[in-house]
Amino acid sequence: MAKATLHQKTHVAIDIGTSKTKIHIERIGMVFNESTILAIDWKTNKVLAIGDSAKKFVGKLSGTLQLKYPMKRGVITDMNMLKKFLLTILNKYAAEIKDSIVTLACPTSVTELERSSLIKSIKELGVFYVNAEDDVKLALYGAGVDVYKTVANLCLDLGAGKSTAGIVVSGETIQSKWTKIAGNTIDQEIIKQIKTKEQMLVGEITAEQIKNTVCTLVKSKNMLKLTAYGYDLNSGLPKEFEISENDVSKLLIASFGSITSIVTNVLEGSPNEIAGDVIRNGIVVTGGLAKIPGIKSFLEDFFEIPVKIANNCLTATIDGAVKHKDLTIQKYEHEKNPLDIVF
Repeated sequence: MAKATLHQKTHVAIDIGTSKTKIHIERIGMVFNESTILAIDWKTNKVLAIGDSAKKFVGKLSGTLQLKYPMKRGVITDMNMLKKFLLTILNKYAAEIKDSIVTLACPTSVTELERSSLIKSIKELGVFYVNAEDDVKLALYGAGVDVYKTVANLCLDLGAGKSTAGIVVSGETIQSKWTKIAGNTIDQEIIKQIKTKEQMLVGEITAEQIKNTVCTLVKSKNMLKLTAYGYDLNSGLPKEFEISENDVSKLLIASFGSITSIVTNVLEGSPNEIAGDVIRNGIVVTGGLAKIPGIKSFLEDFFEIPVKIANNCLTATIDGAVKHKDLTIQKYEHEKNPLDIVF
């Protein structure tokens, strides 16, 4: 097939995250950037809502309505639901994605069997070719790092369901470690702490709001505070309470202390030349938790190497997938004619 014909095909970029899934279609733009969650009728198994529309039902379930989370803590918990989730979104754009080329960002925690199953499901929509790439590699690429050079770079991707540290060189993830300690874990710790200290019960959405508002790794000049609402465990009645950065500082530092261990393990498992590249180039941080104030100085003090917070930390992975069209085409041509293509 002529290269010009391949480049004329529509390119679709997909990033499946624990918290959010992002889908970008060439010439249309971002068609989906919403929560990875479905609301279904458990009797009929019919999808009633998807994405942010389904998230509105969190804590408000009734009747036969049931919420399904296809991914939890970076792991696929229900492959059938994940397929249903993706196909429900993509079927709306069946005409646009027909005979298209897809770059799929896959967590390093996903098994080869699960990758193959996802690729097969997407191909059934009439897609021409699906290329699954590691999410940390695409995050680095989206952050502006040339991952195809013979220079090693380390990405610390701090997502909602998992935190991943990966070293990429010559277009391959040569070393990676991940932990379930991430954004959602911090939310749960906040819920536990408020229950213990304040005798108040708050939900996941409130805990996430607290994390995004008052969590910081550096002392603020003006104390970060938030007025939140929950249920008083003693009276059983709704009540408002105030929470500040001091209330959550210890649990935040403990969480990040655990996250640093995966970076240490990745560096310890790498050859000296690779580790040397990382020390010179530093760490690139992506993901939602990269927005927490003070994370740059915290990591630089801990590792004593440069740390860069990606400007597009929230969208680095999908940005990398979008940029990957030409390289996805090269990979397809290499698979078809392995002796003709040299990277």
